[in-house]
Amino acid sequence: MAEQYRLEMIGVSKSFPGVKALDGINLKVRPGTVHALMGENGAGKSTLMKILFGEEVPDYGRILLNNEEVKIDNPMTAIRYGIGMVHQHFMLAPSLTVAENMIMGMEPKRLGLIDSEKAVKMCREVAEKYNFSVNPVAKVGSLPVGVKQKVEILKALLRGAKILIL
Repeated sequence: MAEQYRLEMIGVSKSFPGVKALDGINLKVRPGTVHALMGENGAGKSTLMKILFGEEVPDYGRILLNNEEVKIDNPMTAIRYGIGMVHQHFMLAPSLTVAENMIMGMEPKRLGLIDSEKAVKMCREVAEKYNFSVNPVAKVGSLPVGVKQKVEILKALLRGAKILIL
């Protein structure tokens, strides 16, 4: 019986002017596992993850999700495939609340307006599911770095991430 992988990146290569960032990289990830990519600065770790999240396009190589080849050409496609990414520099709007940040781009509506109560409820439910303590009505700008990181993780999980890149 063949091994079942959630994700396979096969022969991934990427060059930038004057630099070969990735040269035939392979990565296989089974469901329910945690992996760490380690290497020196400039080794290509971020480039590989940006390709997986659709922020970069590989020159060569294939990406398979659940044994099916996929093309991930932008972050929205990655999200549709269940891939989430928490960026090193947070992608949160400091003037908005935790709930507003988490539902951005998938706002629940009521009578044509954003349903704030539903947004707070969605935020609370996903936080409880993953045992994260966050205040949905707190302004993100007032939060410590560790809580902002939790918000980013929860935001990806709320969107259905099965593969989470940190």
